[in-house]
Amino acid sequence: MENVTTLTPTMAFDSSEVETLIPIQPQESHLNQPITVESTSSLLAVQSDPALVSAPPADYTGDHRDPEVGMEFESPDAARAFYSAYADRIGFRVRNSKSFTSRVDDTVIMRRFVCSKQGRPTKKDPFDLSKKRRNRLSSREGCKAMLQVNRRENGSWGVSRCVLEHCHPLGVMQKPSVTTQKKLTKKPWELLVSSTVEVHQNGLGPGGGVAQSLLEYFKRMQAENPAFFYAIQLDQSNCVANVFWADARARMAYSYFGDAVVFDMSCKRNKRMVPFAVFTGMNHHRQVIVFGCAFMTDESEDSFSWLFETWLALMSRRKPVSFTTAYDHVLEAAALNVFPDVRHRFCKRDIFSKCKEKLSNVYSAHPLFKVELKKCVNESQSFEEFESSWKMLMNRYNLVENGWLRTLYEIRHKWVPLYLKDKFFGELFGAPKLETMYKFFQRNSITTTTLRDLVTQFDKSMAGQYEKEIQADFTSSNTRPVLKTPLPIEKQASEIYTRTMFSFFQDELAESSSFMTEKLEDGVTSKFRVTKVENVSKTYMIQYNAEEKSIICNCCQFEYTGILCRHVCRVLTVLGFLSLPDSYILKRWTKNAKSSILSIVPSNSKKPLNWRCNDLCRDAIRFAEEGATSAVIYKVAKGALQKAFAEVFSAKRGSSLL
Repeated sequence: MENVTTLTPTMAFDSSEVETLIPIQPQESHLNQPITVESTSSLLAVQSDPALVSAPPADYTGDHRDPEVGMEFESPDAARAFYSAYADRIGFRVRNSKSFTSRVDDTVIMRRFVCSKQGRPTKKDPFDLSKKRRNRLSSREGCKAMLQVNRRENGSWGVSRCVLEHCHPLGVMQKPSVTTQKKLTKKPWELLVSSTVEVHQNGLGPGGGVAQSLLEYFKRMQAENPAFFYAIQLDQSNCVANVFWADARARMAYSYFGDAVVFDMSCKRNKRMVPFAVFTGMNHHRQVIVFGCAFMTDESEDSFSWLFETWLALMSRRKPVSFTTAYDHVLEAAALNVFPDVRHRFCKRDIFSKCKEKLSNVYSAHPLFKVELKKCVNESQSFEEFESSWKMLMNRYNLVENGWLRTLYEIRHKWVPLYLKDKFFGELFGAPKLETMYKFFQRNSITTTTLRDLVTQFDKSMAGQYEKEIQADFTSSNTRPVLKTPLPIEKQASEIYTRTMFSFFQDELAESSSFMTEKLEDGVTSKFRVTKVENVSKTYMIQYNAEEKSIICNCCQFEYTGILCRHVCRVLTVLGFLSLPDSYILKRWTKNAKSSILSIVPSNSKKPLNWRCNDLCRDAIRFAEEGATSAVIYKVAKGALQKAFAEVFSAKRGSSLL
């Protein structure tokens, strides 16, 4: 593996000196063997049309009704099955077309199924050099036949539009082969070509190739925005192996919310899926944010080390507090190599997902085992409780010798929350799960034929995420939540936390009233025992230091989530606190999480032009986000910007006269 080609400078976030170019270590493990880049390949999704519908379920094969407006179905899949049965009967094929989602909850509210000959032939992409063009006719003939169903208030799906006329001859359709049927069940963005013959023809070297249009796109992005960064890694054949990129928004988001980072490779869950990887986190509204993206065709330890090192250098070498990856020992080794002082864990969701495959026999034979396993992992309050619960489960279901479960037990400190609660992961107990990139792609219907198109569509979808963050900022700043108690602490919290985070704290504060406190020790350091009224068997120990104003609970919720637990809230109420101690208000959850408007001007400002440009870009983006929150603030921001421009031009003219 050759050294990485870095194509743009980094952007600093503070006054410390930052290298202009990212130093990249050579990959030694692949010097004797070139990386296999799977043709047009593992970097390219090639199916552009929506999937054709396969043979309908048996329920509708005997249904000889014609589609008509007003028909009802229990689901859009049932409507599709009916329309497919009708299509088989009269002689045409069906494929999925448009779908609309609700603006309220992003659920699908409309589906449209059309004839396979609907539409016109698509134009070929002149920048896509990744595929061999086959001289074949298109099946599209502009047919208008279609069936559209909309979701009704009662949950059923009704036919709202129906066109039965076709513009082409109809006849008996030959059923697709088993292989074709399997392909038709895939999402368009999941399909990949697997021809290794074209690797050398399609590399990022002399003659262009699969990543050429993506490279041109990145160059254009960098020309438009100097703060945009990308880096590529080449194999010995000078073909693209891995690509990484990040924009100014990603770097700025990391400066505010980079304490808990997740390396999301859920798009690789299907082996035929686009090799897309993302560094993600969550903002102060618990919305998913992106810190950088990558295409990874080589999943070796050296390649992941290159990616992590490149990303860390781009973020001014500021390491996160915690780092979460899928359950993969290669990822673990790379993370420990680059982030030796960062608390690493395996994604609990990924492990439970693997349990479905590894324990399929157990799940089918014992339906309750899955529930009991999750309860053991998620609800154990002490090491002793977890150990006893786990042992009881293994004995009850005769799984003591199960190799997979024994492995999970041996690495329990790497994924069970109980063993990780001393570090911040930002994971709130009982909160909705954060969306993975796999679900993000599905929800935003990201379909593409080239890497460049995928990046473009992903950026557009992320623009919607940024809009949601701005709306949530506006809601938190301009609305007041309903208080549940007369406690001054609750009123203070409602003014500090965002609406989302206040709701979590409010629940903790409200639940604290159901606990009893008992003072065990008095003095500079006081000790309290807190028990629930309905269940005195579970106790929590609280230590309060009056001089340092520190309060610690053995449940470690604050250390793990950044929100005080109900046990501490109860003790604070007993002690007569009227406000939360400053040290227990985590800024990343507050309305002012992004309050540092401008970066500090370093004493030595004689730095390269690119560094100064990048630093100003970061401040300008922050200024634009704040200035666009309302029409009134926009006018103020516009006036301030015009005044600033006038001062800059005046200073520039003055310096030219010297």
